[in-house]
Amino acid sequence: MEAQDKVLVAKGFTGTSHGDVKCTECHGGTEPAGNRADAHRHVTPHPSAVPVTAGDPGRNVCSSCHSGITKAFAASLHRTTAAVSDPRTAVVLARAKAEDLTALKPALENHCSACHITGCGDCHISRPEWSGGGFVDGHNLQRTPNSITNCTACHGSRIEKEMMAEAPETVEPRPKPDVHWSPKGMQCVACHKESALHGTGATVPANRYADPLEPTCQGCHDVAKDGVAAHRQHGQSGSSRVLLQCQVCHAQPYNNCYGCHVGKDDKGLAYFKTDKSVFDFKIGRNPVKTKERPYDYVVVRHVPVARDTFAYYGQDLLKNFDAAPTFKYATPHSIALKTAQNASCAACHDNPGLFLQEKDVAPDERAANKDVIVRRLPFSMGR
Repeated sequence: MEAQDKVLVAKGFTGTSHGDVKCTECHGGTEPAGNRADAHRHVTPHPSAVPVTAGDPGRNVCSSCHSGITKAFAASLHRTTAAVSDPRTAVVLARAKAEDLTALKPALENHCSACHITGCGDCHISRPEWSGGGFVDGHNLQRTPNSITNCTACHGSRIEKEMMAEAPETVEPRPKPDVHWSPKGMQCVACHKESALHGTGATVPANRYADPLEPTCQGCHDVAKDGVAAHRQHGQSGSSRVLLQCQVCHAQPYNNCYGCHVGKDDKGLAYFKTDKSVFDFKIGRNPVKTKERPYDYVVVRHVPVARDTFAYYGQDLLKNFDAAPTFKYATPHSIALKTAQNASCAACHDNPGLFLQEKDVAPDERAANKDVIVRRLPFSMGR
């Protein structure tokens, strides 16, 4: 047998374009060799994650054939963790003072830079390394990542639980699977296109909502022409008296996390834990009004930051905690055509519990959420 036929590959791999390439061309190693130990000397287990040229993250073993994609991918949100871990641009730094950045740097490196994928193989050959790795189909390249094997291997705690209606038994009314998943099981790439996943090669977006390639509901659903009365009232920018984000009417309860705390155990291993995670549904004022997201009311999700999230690394490192809300703009993957709040006009207008009010926010977070809390509830249909 040829050497590549003896390694862990799927039947038929050697007849593919990638299977025709010698193992050493991607993985390195030593050839010829008389035994396994010699053959694996200088082997690179994850060649798509290793830059060929130091300082050029767009150069890896895949770039010899796919240079355009790898160069663009180097500045994508899937590849870089700059939005959460860079000591100059991380979103958490809005809550910090300049004098605390030195203490926060190792915290960001230890806890906020590990979950993104290491390279092309994490989507196209194996499960993501962060999720334990493992071949999807014995080295066979998957042109389209699988929603379960690849996407929700990382995006599980929120997206998978919401999309597949895996809410705790105590959540009532019981949510249904996201309409885009059930009954035909649309794959994630139906909305999240290749260009968005690979990136454009431009500067790294500050966050996913700042990425111009992110999908929108209006990309498939033209609410200006569908004749739905509620869309005329609340769904058309420029004509609606009160403009609502689509998810305000069409999202079901979704996951909210509270109080993340990070540190290292007695073996020096970095860890994190959250105080609680709950499925809930809250409508708030739009904290990030932009031309692309001009809504007055949006669905808001509590994120797991707390004043003492980084207490392990120093006291009061988030001195500007109130500079950003803890209830953030959200786009849950829990969409349904019919929901509890859109059953009728009164189901929303006569239901103040749907709205994020001051009593719903912990006292020490109310200042941070002052622009999100709904202080004047919409009028009652009974008046």
